[in-house]
Amino acid sequence: MFSLKRQQGASFEQQARLFLESQGLQFIAANQNFKCGELDLVMLDGETIVFVEVRQRKNDHFGSAVESVDWQKQQKWINAASLWLATQNHSLEDTDCRFDLVAFGATASNVQWLKNFIE
Repeated sequence: MFSLKRQQGASFEQQARLFLESQGLQFIAANQNFKCGELDLVMLDGETIVFVEVRQRKNDHFGSAVESVDWQKQQKWINAASLWLATQNHSLEDTDCRFDLVAFGATASNVQWLKNFIE
């Protein structure tokens, strides 16, 4: 049985997917797990593969959803993307890709989409 936190996370990931699709992105994959980390969503924006991290915070008492993506999380995100690309016979060096953050506040209507969060 999923924990409440995991269920809420899955719900916000689904909301992020729907939001991004409404912005013209195409869904490729979700919840891609690797030893080094997880990719919440993999989307396609034209010819660009977009690796999406979804974050949610009910309040900012311990930092915002955006602030929760620290350097260590970014490194895991990059490593997971590299491994995912390898499964597609590609690499970060030969693929047009970017790292976007979709951050939610207390509700799904309070959403921020930060393109190129990692440059």
